[in-house]
Amino acid sequence: MISSPISDVAEAQLKRKLPHRLSIIREFALNTTAHALPGIARSESLHNRIFWSLSFISFTGIMMYFVVKAILAYFDYPTSMDTSFISEWPQEFPAFSFCNISPLRFDLFREPFENYSIMRNMTTGNGSIWDSVTFLDLTKFLIESLNRNETLDKYSYSLSSMMYKCSFNDIPCSVNDFIPFTSFVYGLCYTFNAALQNNTDRAIVYANQDGGDGKLSIGLYIHSHQYVPSLMEGFGAVGLLHDNTQLPSIESAGVELA
Repeated sequence: MISSPISDVAEAQLKRKLPHRLSIIREFALNTTAHALPGIARSESLHNRIFWSLSFISFTGIMMYFVVKAILAYFDYPTSMDTSFISEWPQEFPAFSFCNISPLRFDLFREPFENYSIMRNMTTGNGSIWDSVTFLDLTKFLIESLNRNETLDKYSYSLSSMMYKCSFNDIPCSVNDFIPFTSFVYGLCYTFNAALQNNTDRAIVYANQDGGDGKLSIGLYIHSHQYVPSLMEGFGAVGLLHDNTQLPSIESAGVELA
């Protein structure tokens, strides 16, 4: 039978690859830190090679046995739970903060803004047209007011002008039960039941106070007709329920109340 040149070339390549693969395995066995494998690779007699091979297989099997046994023991380990009951009663009523969604009240800043525009020879301070130029002039007016150490709270909505009813557990509350703070987005805001440091005059109210179940009722008149045109979308208030000792992040976590 005559062999073809192609089959002869393939057979020659196979013969060359086989010793190469065996040499890679032998080199790995000689250089590995695993016991017995270097002994197998260095063995010159069949008996010595059989001894190291049996040793490697035996101790590998023993190792796997103990590894599996340890894993099974881990999963069979009993679960221990410690439970305790801490009674915290009565519970403090959380703090509630709210703001008018509009930071500025139009009728409060209109006249000062018009005077500012006249002094600066501006034509946008009459309040009839509110475009990008008008808002830019309004921003300059507010910045200059701050630079003169003037507060902008006087241009915001006061609590007395917004809140027409308030009760906690059916007991009337007033503006004196709220603490004002300023938001860089919503202007003047107010917090009910905030815990102030080093303030003994204002006590924290509890949910069961006066025999109630922790019900706060507030009625607000938001003066939507005094909103600056195009300054805010929609109308209403924004509120946030938070811990008594926590600063209200009403700009990021507040919920709009229609």
